[in-house]
Amino acid sequence: MTSLTLREHVAEPANLWIRRSFSRWPAVGEDGRLCCDFATGGLRTADGGSSPAASDVRRLVRGAADVVYVPPLPAECAPLRAAIVEAAAAAGAPLVLHVVAEGVSVALAAGWQWLRQDAPHSPLPASGASPFSPVVAAGELPENATVAVDLLDCLVTEAALLREKLRDGPQPDLPFAPVPARHATLVWPLVGGWTDQPGVLETAMPRFAAAGARRVVPRAMTFDARERHLLAERLERTWPEAFDAVFHGDDSPPDEAAFRSAAEAAGLEHHLPRPLPAPPLPARLRLARELAGHLIELGDLAVTGGDAYYRAARFLDRDEIEIEAAAREGNLDVLPWLEDPARLAVEQWLTARRED
Repeated sequence: MTSLTLREHVAEPANLWIRRSFSRWPAVGEDGRLCCDFATGGLRTADGGSSPAASDVRRLVRGAADVVYVPPLPAECAPLRAAIVEAAAAAGAPLVLHVVAEGVSVALAAGWQWLRQDAPHSPLPASGASPFSPVVAAGELPENATVAVDLLDCLVTEAALLREKLRDGPQPDLPFAPVPARHATLVWPLVGGWTDQPGVLETAMPRFAAAGARRVVPRAMTFDARERHLLAERLERTWPEAFDAVFHGDDSPPDEAAFRSAAEAAGLEHHLPRPLPAPPLPARLRLARELAGHLIELGDLAVTGGDAYYRAARFLDRDEIEIEAAAREGNLDVLPWLEDPARLAVEQWLTARRED
């Protein structure tokens, strides 16, 4: 069996800032549930072989300086996930922890349910406290770890009910149970022709807000033929219209504008701040990652000149330059990869940071 390694990805908001993912992972989806691959935008499948050794996982996480993606794990692998969380806390490596919601009615509680059951040294809730209490859960994760709740399978599972409710009127009572979710990041899979449609989004987003959610972020899905067939086959049982959209749809990107509009109208955040390195990783590294994230966001918003922002961000991510020292010594102009408008944005960001 090949040794466990970390694959590299381009860190950007579209993939929840994921920079590293494990080359091998235990089987997922054996119970028939579907889940996203947040790193690639496809469906997660078994990577083959046995579970990686906790010692190998600890070694890789301790050597990581950017976001490590932790996909779902079977219940029996809880010690492996605990080893990852402990290693990340000790090394300062940021994490995205992927949780699959088992149904719409528990989607918002899924992150806290996982923490209560599987986080290392998890204390018992105080008498009378909710088992999903964020007060209990929040203390068990490193501050730079994000629990990302995958909504794909529960949307498929509840597709029939969702269809009927949509037909009832513009504001139907969807089965999103009010549970504490203010610290969770819900990930809405954007599937062209289905979950990117205003009728679905404008119905679901207010219910998330009413249930206590604060942040729902999109993950655009890009399926190969096998993945498209698998998803369409599941949808055919409950929502034929969605089946047609998925199976016969084209490969054009899903409509993110409709998602943003629906989230904003519901008062929801739809942007995930970049998880940043923490001590004992050096402060200059945290600064470089934070600035690179800012530049990428500017590039996403730019009408023209976006490539300059992206190039500067990639160099910051790769070279780990001490950008604050370069600015202080007047050396920003000599960096060949830092051109306007990115150079001006860097100067403004560093100035604002010093003033704060």
